[in-house]
Formats: sequence, C-alpha cells, structure tokens
Amino acid sequence: MARFTKEEIELLKKYVTDPEGDIFAIKNMDGMAGAAYARYSRAKGGFREVLLNEFIKEGHIDPKHADQLIERILIAFGDDSVGELEGVHVSLENISNLAAKEIEDRRIGGSPIEQSSRYVFYDQKDENGGWRYLREKKIMDSEHASEYVAAMDFFFKTYCDLIEPMTAYFGKQKPLEVAEYDIRGNGEKQRWDDLSDEERPAFERTYKFDLKTKTCDTLRSLLPAATLTNVGMFGNGRFFQGLISHLLTKNVAEFNEIGKKLFSETSKLIPQYVRRARKSEYTLENSIVMFKLADSLLNDITPETAEQVTLLLNPKNEKEFDEQFIAQMLYAFCHHPISQLRKIVAKLPKEKRDVIVATYYGDRKTRRDRPGRALEFGYPLTFDLIGDFGAYRDIQRHRMCTQERQRLSPHLGFNMPHELIEAGFEKIVGECVDRSAALYDRLVKEFPEEAQYAILFGFNIRWNMGMNDREAMHLLELRTVAQGHPSYRKLCQEMHRAIAERSPWRAALMKFVDYNDYYWSRGDSEARQRVKEKKLEEKIKAEKSRR
Repeated sequence: MARFTKEEIELLKKYVTDPEGDIFAIKNMDGMAGAAYARYSRAKGGFREVLLNEFIKEGHIDPKHADQLIERILIAFGDDSVGELEGVHVSLENISNLAAKEIEDRRIGGSPIEQSSRYVFYDQKDENGGWRYLREKKIMDSEHASEYVAAMDFFFKTYCDLIEPMTAYFGKQKPLEVAEYDIRGNGEKQRWDDLSDEERPAFERTYKFDLKTKTCDTLRSLLPAATLTNVGMFGNGRFFQGLISHLLTKNVAEFNEIGKKLFSETSKLIPQYVRRARKSEYTLENSIVMFKLADSLLNDITPETAEQVTLLLNPKNEKEFDEQFIAQMLYAFCHHPISQLRKIVAKLPKEKRDVIVATYYGDRKTRRDRPGRALEFGYPLTFDLIGDFGAYRDIQRHRMCTQERQRLSPHLGFNMPHELIEAGFEKIVGECVDRSAALYDRLVKEFPEEAQYAILFGFNIRWNMGMNDREAMHLLELRTVAQGHPSYRKLCQEMHRAIAERSPWRAALMKFVDYNDYYWSRGDSEARQRVKEKKLEEKIKAEKSRR
C-alpha cells in the first residue's frame, strides 16, 4: 500500500525534494522547518506526516497558523536546541572592521564571509563624498571629532595615493615579460613570449591580479579598524539570538545599533527563534567590574616584552592549574602577556585570588548567566600571540578553539611592510602610524572601547588561542599554504616550531605545514583559476553544440 495518496504527494512536492523516498531535503519552509523537525522528533510518523497532519491546511502552509504552532512547539520543547534547526542568511553592510570581528567572534552556529582587504581596494567614497569609515557617534559628539575626521581622511588619502605607485613598484619587481604562470595547466610555467595570442589575455589578467593583490596585501596595514566592510553570514536561530544579545550588551554604540537592526530583520523570518535576545545586565556588569579590578591590580605593573609566539607550559599540579586558570580570567581586561599574569597571580594571597574569581563569575541569577571564555582554560596547546591586526582578522575566524583578544592599542608596535620602505614611502607611512597612535592616546581615557577605531591594521594586537592537536593541524596547515598572507604564514610557522620544540613527533605529524617562501603568493592560484575557467568555457560550448 502506498504511503501517501496522489493528492498528498502533490502537496508534499512543494515542500520536500522527494515526497516518496526515505532521503529528501526540505524547501519553501523558511522559518518553519526547525519547529517541524522538533515536532516530528516526538511524532509516530515521519517529517512528511507531520507536515500533512499539523502544518498543511487547505493545501498549503498558512504562515499565521504555522507561527502559532511554532510557538506552542517551542513552549513544549524549549527553544535552545530547536533554534539550531532553523537558520537565515543575513548581510551586514557598512559596519566597521571592529564590529565585524566582534560578530565573527561568536563562534558556534554561524558561518561568515567578509569583504577581503586582500582583494579589494578601499578607494571608494560614499554618496556624500566621504571615505568609507565609521563616524562613531560618541567621538563625533565630542571635542575630538575634528581630529578624528582629519586623521581618518589622512589615512585613507595616503592609502589611495599609494595604490598606483605601489602597483608600479611591484610591476618593476616583476615585469610582464619575466612573469611566469602555468596558464595551460600542464604543470609547466609559461612566459609571455611562449604564448599564443589566444592565451595572452588570460596571462595578462593573472599578471594584473598578481600585482593588485600584492599591493592590497602591502597597503592594508594603513587601513584603520574604523574601515567599513560587508559581512555575509548564515546562522541558526540559536546563534543569532546569542549574537544579538551580545551586541546589545556591549557598551559600544555601533554594536548596539547593529544588534537592534539584526533583531528587527531576523524577526521577520524566524521571530520565535530570536525573541529572547536581549541585553545581559549580568555580562555588562561583569565586564565593567573586571576592567576596574584588573586596573587596580595591574595599573602600576608595566607589561613585559614577549615573543611573537609563546607556547605556554601546562600546569604541573592542581595549585598551578588554579593559578593559571585565574590568570586567564584577567587576560582580556589588561595589556599584559599571560605568562606575566601567571607569575603575578602566583604571588597573590588567597584572598585576592578569591576576589578575582568572585568578580569574574559575578552574581549569577539564572543558569543563562554564564561567565566568559576563561572557563574554557585547559587545552593541551595554549598560545599567547602577537601579530598585526590584519593577520589576526584572518586567524580569528577559526572556531574549533578558544580565543580571547585584548583591546587594540598602539603599544605593541607597528608591522611596517618592507616594500613601503624600499619604495620610498617610509616617511608618509610613519606619519600615519604616529597620527593613529596620537589619536588613540587622546581618545582612550574617555572612550576606552571606541579608541580602538583609530588603530591601523598594521599595529600589533595580543591574543590567546587554546586548542587541541587536531585543530592545530587544521589551522597551521591551512594558514601556511602558498597563497596565505605573509604575516599570518610567519605566525603559524612559528607556532609549529614551538610545538616541535616541545614534542617533535606531534609536530612531525602536521606534515603539510609549509615553510617555503612565496613572495608572489597569489599568482599561481590565480593561474589555476584561469585553467578552471577555460575548462568551464569548453564544457559550456560542448553542451551547446550537442543541443
């Protein structure tokens, strides 16, 4: 006997890819599939029976009826796990790079993709003729507004003024006539003179891309954290509820505004899954008091100089574990390396260590009042890292680990690309660096969060990464591939060396970590793209000829 009638099969065709088979995908049920799955987890029949019996009325799914049904289901099931079964795509455009990092730092349940400073020149202006950077409200309403605008305009003008000369600089380093790319896809590189007229356009396109990306990679160090970018993201309902709550809780006007708009837009598609998103007074209060506590403990202690990569020693006993755990609680609220914090905490009397713990955990009113990521302490590999903000922006997107960063500042130095020095632009770039640091120093006492907008991508940031060996293998092998940015390739190579010093056999098993030097790192991958494009064009032509 057939499972469904012919009429039912016709109805189901609107919502499932195969109304009769045992494996099928869901379609045309945005905002409703998650609740339907939750309901069918407790139903005798399968998903399609649930659709027919509970969701489809008079031949279609009525949105109002479905919304009421979803609400009843969420009441019965709880909406945390159910929220992971429903998702939406969201675009967040014209947000600062500082905000983009805050959003992408919500690790689980969301998949972001961001406008790349390695492929795109930030030389556009907005409809009012201004450069594309955030005019932060608190700063613009303060006495620092004119200095902020003048500095930002200077950074962007310098960046744009250097695009053409730096492209010409790289063109002299690698003239078209000596460039080599495997345009034919046969494993051998060709030069311009080796190619036919038909092949040369692909070669020239690859060459221009090679110069452009090298210029982008070099000049992005001059962009400030206030630079506007676009982020596309897919996430489930639970992710967006958590993200919106986080943005509403942070004491930064831009983040709050993004949180409000994000709540408004996701509520149009998955209202029941984000309805509990709200500001967390618990989290906000904890952050405020932790910054105050860290300042009182560390204000008179100068941060020690640290290596770019420090692989921390694991605790030898329970006492050391507790001390290192407590040191991790202070990390995000100061500018000190974690190794120094561990030494400081080890010398504190028990009463002060207890104060740190009590302050970090705060006054939890419900189980949803959760402390921060210090509670994830205890990975077999924990790195304390220093790298420029541009490199951090790429590595930060890894999610199968614990990451905490300290606030951006100019105090860890600027990573000056040697190409800018060799091309004769050290003075003008140095002026950008000095103005960025000066603007930060003027803002930071009054606006400690917003002062970060003034920091250029080339300034170093300190952050902490805890991971297991499986994540280390993925991270270090991926981020040392040939087309990776030199800044984060070097950082990941140093991380691998640190593992090798401690445990050679573990490092040896990460056998695809690449230590080769690829100065022109993007040309070969772009040439492979030309080969793929040619094959695709040939395939399309062949299909047309068969019709």
